[in-house]
Amino acid sequence: MKRLLLLLALLGSACSPADPATRARVVERDQLRREVAGFQALRKFEPGTLMDREHEVIVTVSDTLLRELIATSFPITVELQNKLIVTLTGANVVFRANVARVDIRGEVRRGRFPRVSAAVFLRGAIDRLVVDKTQELRARISIDDVELNTPAGAPAAFDAVVINVLQTIVERSLPELTSSLPSVALPVRLDQQMQLPGFGPEGALSIEPSQAPMTVDVARVIAFQNRLWVVLHVALGAFAPTQRDTAGAAP
Repeated sequence: MKRLLLLLALLGSACSPADPATRARVVERDQLRREVAGFQALRKFEPGTLMDREHEVIVTVSDTLLRELIATSFPITVELQNKLIVTLTGANVVFRANVARVDIRGEVRRGRFPRVSAAVFLRGAIDRLVVDKTQELRARISIDDVELNTPAGAPAAFDAVVINVLQTIVERSLPELTSSLPSVALPVRLDQQMQLPGFGPEGALSIEPSQAPMTVDVARVIAFQNRLWVVLHVALGAFAPTQRDTAGAAP
């Protein structure tokens, strides 16, 4: 009876679940697409052409640091349709085939009768790095796949039909889940301008202080050898004189 009530409650917002074999093939296809794209990105670079040495710089981030930065953002709780609550408790980062893969674990539970819970696993990757409005370098996570399983230690808690219905609901909410994932701020300062101090006016040398606007954008990202290599393109504008700071100067 409880199983029937659970199915009726869940099916109110989910159609018949997708075939597990078909879903597995779709997941494998998406992962292979990422890896192929990663290899193609590496193939484009001839020796010595990874970066424009005059206008680009490289920032490297170890997988250990990236893993720690992501871990500090958990746990995360998201409420989905039909009173389903997803709590994401942790993540793991692995660099493979020029892809920074991210595996996230957690639990999904129904907050009202009939109550049910299941383990949830999200598989995705660091999809892009951007310089945000505060001039921080941030990494965004995209989710490729979700998989549900029975609670740990209770394999007979409910059957595969209930799991598949729950999975259908969570899969439909992947955009919402993805948007709830935190962006990861890398510990890099990206200034918006370069300032040069002045000299003098006492003495034989007198130079007025000046500054120039500076634009920093992410040109490309490469993941290999347990490091994320972020190539930044830097555009420096023309220098212009700035007002000399005379605070505290003698009259």
